[in-house]
Amino acid sequence: MKILIVTPIFPPEIGGPATYTWELTHRLKNHDVSVVAFGDKSDELAGSHLLKVRKGFSRKIPVIGSFIRQMDLYFSILKHGRDCDLIYLQGPLVVGYFGSLAAKKLKKPIVMKFVGDIAWETASSNGKTDKNLDEFLESGGGGFLRKLQLKSFHRADAIVVPSEYLRDILCNYYSVPTTKIDVIYNAVSVPEPDKKLGEDKSVVTVGRLVKHKNIAGIIEAMSLLQNHAPKLVVVGSGPELNNLKSLASQLGLADRVVFKGALSRRETLREVANADLFVLNSIYEGLPHTVVEAMYLKTPVVASDILGTTEVANEKTATLAESKNAEDLAKKIEAALSNPDTNKTEEAYKFVSGKFNWERNLYLLESLFSRLCRK
Repeated sequence: MKILIVTPIFPPEIGGPATYTWELTHRLKNHDVSVVAFGDKSDELAGSHLLKVRKGFSRKIPVIGSFIRQMDLYFSILKHGRDCDLIYLQGPLVVGYFGSLAAKKLKKPIVMKFVGDIAWETASSNGKTDKNLDEFLESGGGGFLRKLQLKSFHRADAIVVPSEYLRDILCNYYSVPTTKIDVIYNAVSVPEPDKKLGEDKSVVTVGRLVKHKNIAGIIEAMSLLQNHAPKLVVVGSGPELNNLKSLASQLGLADRVVFKGALSRRETLREVANADLFVLNSIYEGLPHTVVEAMYLKTPVVASDILGTTEVANEKTATLAESKNAEDLAKKIEAALSNPDTNKTEEAYKFVSGKFNWERNLYLLESLFSRLCRK
């Protein structure tokens, strides 16, 4: 089978879509795989073909540059997708809107991946809403971006989501029939790390520094701890960095909150493996892979009790804290540091290793590809 994968980012750039596409491309060994991605530089693809949609200076100009890039993407897919059997788009907007237009013109089967609602994420990041995803969509929010996503979803022949929660979002707010949606948990491959726990307690969180990750709530919770004074390690970059640094300073935690910036995946996993506790305090997650990785590494997890996250982090596998409640989060962190539950950590490892492995992921994905190509 000839498969064309279209992704917004690819190594050496870091991020979930880049890591996933890199792993998937190398594991689809029985197929002829090509990748179209944005960027000027790229890592080599052994046995596959990588086709870059160049960024360049002119393509970074707001609005105009975005349109130029989308046109480059469209014509790149038309050129390189003619001989493929199927096109796999990594998202409904950045590569999905014009990507699905090109695929339709070529009359190729379209599989689209949906891992998060960009209309809501954009509104949340820009401070235009403080609602969670369900409340936002229920109230009719999303505007133009929501309409673009809707068109992309209905062009696709199949949509892959990494959680039942996101399947319900598509059904309830985008009128996508369940028969068109496949829930396939993302596979996670985690190398065995060197555990070097020190005497001082440490808590780690990983994620893009945006408002809906609510890292500010973790910093507030750290200031409320009674019996511990652990270091908080924050891995990631984003627009909230200066605000978070300012908050840590205001709360007297400047020497206890360490901002590591964006690290390589190997360095990130090392930080998680060597922490006493992993904390995710998001107010929204489609399905948090950082939690899955922490569980693979047998690092205890405290996570906010929200849909999406609770498909992985539940009472058997993690400690759940009330969303948007720094006091409750502080109590849960305190309890997890004072009395680590090794049984819960082992249960978490068994759960993710059974659900989030490449054998299962590839079997379900290849079955879907074959089904669409037969049609």
